[in-house]
Amino acid sequence: MSAAARTEPPVEHGLARIRQLWTLFRNEQTDPEPFYTVLAREAVADLDRRYGPLRGQRIVDLGSGPGFYARAFRNAGADCIPVDNSRDELELAGAAPENHVLADAADLPFEDESVDGVFASNLLEHAPDTAGIIGEIERVLKPGGWAYVSWTNWYSPWGGHDMSPYHLLGPERGPALYERRHGEPRKNTYGEGLFAVHIGPTLRLVRQFPRLRIERVEPRYWPKLRFIVAIPGLREVATWNCVIRLRKR
Repeated sequence: MSAAARTEPPVEHGLARIRQLWTLFRNEQTDPEPFYTVLAREAVADLDRRYGPLRGQRIVDLGSGPGFYARAFRNAGADCIPVDNSRDELELAGAAPENHVLADAADLPFEDESVDGVFASNLLEHAPDTAGIIGEIERVLKPGGWAYVSWTNWYSPWGGHDMSPYHLLGPERGPALYERRHGEPRKNTYGEGLFAVHIGPTLRLVRQFPRLRIERVEPRYWPKLRFIVAIPGLREVATWNCVIRLRKR
């Protein structure tokens, strides 16, 4: 079904929101659009409150896939550029999003300090070069620009994606045991489309970039429990999906 023809899920709050997200997430592999439409709507509304108005801002959507987030940014009036290194991912829901760029997030074809915001949702765990991506975010952002970086950290319940919960045995033993028992996963084979990205090391990495300032770190789906990300060990398991909010100095 096309994006235009589909009715968007209703806006929910509180526990109803958590139930809605869980229900949509359970069907994400076979029908991703409803789940990502809700996440995109929430993310854009949040970013508009924090860094807005988004209208007129030039925003790069890294790892855009078929453009669910780009569509929400454009609905808010932003000039959003979807970027992905996979033609298959860009065309996952039909035609690739308009004005997309086929490129590696660690080697962007944009000039220095040329964008107002960078949005990277669920990208880091699918890319082999976290440092390269953070470096490009630092480079292309204008001074005062913002970045939203979220990913599914490895030891969270869904860190192994199709291989979960085998991933809890570790990034070497877990995938190896899964493949011996079940064969290669349908998608996101470890070392090719899936990588072990942890919260603590990623925060330490980001702090090595002098022009980026961490504004906030939180669990994506339950941000009110942000104290979790301050507890080493616990955060790697309980966060589920980590968000780092950045500003260019």
